[in-house]
Amino acid sequence: MNRDICLMLHTEVTPYSMVNGPGLRAVIHVQGCSLGCKGCFNPASHQAGTGKKVSVGEICTSIPAEVEGVTISGGEPFQQPEGLLALVQALRKLGYSILVFSGYTMEEIVQLPNGRGALACIDVLIDGRYEADKSAVAGLRGSTNQVIHILTDRYQPDDLLTRQTELTFRQDGTVSVTGFPNARLRRFFRQEG
Repeated sequence: MNRDICLMLHTEVTPYSMVNGPGLRAVIHVQGCSLGCKGCFNPASHQAGTGKKVSVGEICTSIPAEVEGVTISGGEPFQQPEGLLALVQALRKLGYSILVFSGYTMEEIVQLPNGRGALACIDVLIDGRYEADKSAVAGLRGSTNQVIHILTDRYQPDDLLTRQTELTFRQDGTVSVTGFPNARLRRFFRQEG
């Protein structure tokens, strides 16, 4: 594990969230995704090569000790294979639970560079392309075709049923939306953006 390896992040680490998995969690949004899911809630995270380059060590030190776990989302985490592997290995060593959202399916991930290694450190994987016409109304999936894979015994299916939205107001005046905003809230933020 190399804490000097870097990832491109879409935003700074969100230190506290109650809507991106079980318990109090930090959230990491990576930058870059070539999957192009129509209706994706976070298209600003798609362009590769943009964002902020941050080392795994810096990411780990920005996570508050009192959080239960870390959620990694996108962009597409598995499109930064070396950085993702180093990050999940470091987080596992620190004792955090790890939940990852990916547009790739489990079958695709095991074929990707470092895919199997990363999966060995992850507690929960939510996989599959987002399909806007199959939008989910419950739980942590964006659309009903996506699958929740519980990879360790740390969580049970009932731990993953919450579906809420959070707004984070940052000191620089920006607001980020995370979790699962309903269609009305998504439309509002598209108009304001």
